[in-house]
Amino acid sequence: MISFVIPCYNEEAHIKDCIRSIRKHVWYVPYEIIVVDNNCTDKTVEIAESELAIVIKEPRKGVVFARQAGYEAAKGFLIANIDADSKITEGWIWEALSRISNDNTVAVTGPLKYEGAGLGLRVMTKLYYLIAKLSNDYIGVFLQGGNAMIKKSALDKVGGYDLNIAFYGEDTMTAKRIQHLGKIEFNMYMVTTTSPRRLEEQGIISTTWMYLTNYFSVTFKNKSTTNDYKDYR
Repeated sequence: MISFVIPCYNEEAHIKDCIRSIRKHVWYVPYEIIVVDNNCTDKTVEIAESELAIVIKEPRKGVVFARQAGYEAAKGFLIANIDADSKITEGWIWEALSRISNDNTVAVTGPLKYEGAGLGLRVMTKLYYLIAKLSNDYIGVFLQGGNAMIKKSALDKVGGYDLNIAFYGEDTMTAKRIQHLGKIEFNMYMVTTTSPRRLEEQGIISTTWMYLTNYFSVTFKNKSTTNDYKDYR
C-alpha cells in the first residue's frame, strides 16, 4: 500500500484538488491519504475529512514535522510526499512504481510543473531541474520534497526525517540520510503540477537561488543556510 502524506497549513483553496488528483490517478493501487493538520485555522481539515482523507494533527510548526507525523502514522510500505497545492498527473503512479520496484532503489522523485507559468518561469524551472538531475547523477543526491516516493523501510532504518531542518534543505537531508541504503532516482516524467504562489511572492530568481544554495549547503556542509521561511504548508 502507498501512504500519501500531505502537510497542510491553511490549504483550503488547494487541498480538495490535491486529494482528488490522487483518487483519479491512483484508484487501481491500494493507498491511503494522510492529511497532516499543521495548525490550520481555516477549513482545510473539514474539506479533507469530507474527501475521506485520514486527518492527523501535528502541533509543531514546520513541514518536516508534518512529514514525520505522516510517516509515523502511515500503514503503507511506500511513502508518497505530495504538497497540498500540487496535483499528481496521469502516469505519475506508473513512473513512480516502475522505478521504485527495483530492489536497489530506495526513492524516486520528479519535477514540479508550475501552473500558468510564463516563458521566464518555464526556462528557470528547466534549468533548475537540469542542475538537479546532473547533481543527482554525478555530485550529490536530489529529492523534491513535495514530489517523492520513498520506501518506508529506508526511513525506518534512519529514524525518519531530520527534524533539525524545518524547511529549506529538509528534502536534501532526507536524501542524504537514505542514500547509503540504495539508489535515489530522478525521473523527469514523474511530474506533479503545482501553484506558483511562492515564486510569485518571493520572486523567481531569488527563490531559485535560495533553493540552490540550500541544496548545496546541505549536500556539502550538512546544514541549511536559510532558517527563516514563510509558512506555505
